[in-house]
Amino acid sequence: MSWPGRCYDALAFLTRLVPPRRDCTGHDLGRCLPFYGLAGLCIGLTLTLPCVSVYFLLRQTPEANLVLCAALAAWLWMGLEVWATRGLHWDGLADLGDACGSGAPGERFWSILRDSRLGAFGALHLLLAFGGMWLALCWHIHAGQWLCLVTAPAWGRACALWLAASAEPREPQSLGGLTCAGASPALARGYALGALLLLCLLFFTGQITLWQAPLTVCGQYVLIRRMAALARDRGGVNGDFLGAAIQWGQLWFLLATV
Repeated sequence: MSWPGRCYDALAFLTRLVPPRRDCTGHDLGRCLPFYGLAGLCIGLTLTLPCVSVYFLLRQTPEANLVLCAALAAWLWMGLEVWATRGLHWDGLADLGDACGSGAPGERFWSILRDSRLGAFGALHLLLAFGGMWLALCWHIHAGQWLCLVTAPAWGRACALWLAASAEPREPQSLGGLTCAGASPALARGYALGALLLLCLLFFTGQITLWQAPLTVCGQYVLIRRMAALARDRGGVNGDFLGAAIQWGQLWFLLATV
């Protein structure tokens, strides 16, 4: 299949913005992994355009409070993200938070990870990530840093690819395992180069300062290495690990570029 088809499959798997192809199989998940970044850009545009419109509309009201306008626009961005992605990656973040917070070893860790019920540790992880992302979005919107909002979902999806290339899947035939099959060191290096070019673009357009670029790279490297080490220690990567990598990576990008 051509690259537009693979990009379509990536968008259909990651979001509800397009319907999946009827003949799409689980083995197509690995083939569309290289197009996660492009799908992330589509997500970013879908979230940011209504956010921009609402922000500037609210600013036109008499005695508008610009901080409150930014807060409402940021809430809209996050609400649209939950709707567009079906909350898929937030679920992975919460599940991994419960499993890690429990301190359980071996198979007990995986039984907690697969439990659909939300525990205290998962709820705390959700609150921290959701609150941090909302505050970072407010700052970006108030400062007019719209390009960061568009590219943040692409950065987050790149984090899933980097993690998939850094650790073996726990169950190769699961959705997470089939997705990891599309990762390779060469693809990870290509995405790393793309990330550096993005940071250069943000710098030359005045979206970030010079010191924020290395901070973003170093922090992201540490985050992925820690998650990869955890996955190897627990027996491999699954879909919850990849979903958590997307959300934590997206959060870090938004915080580091404030």
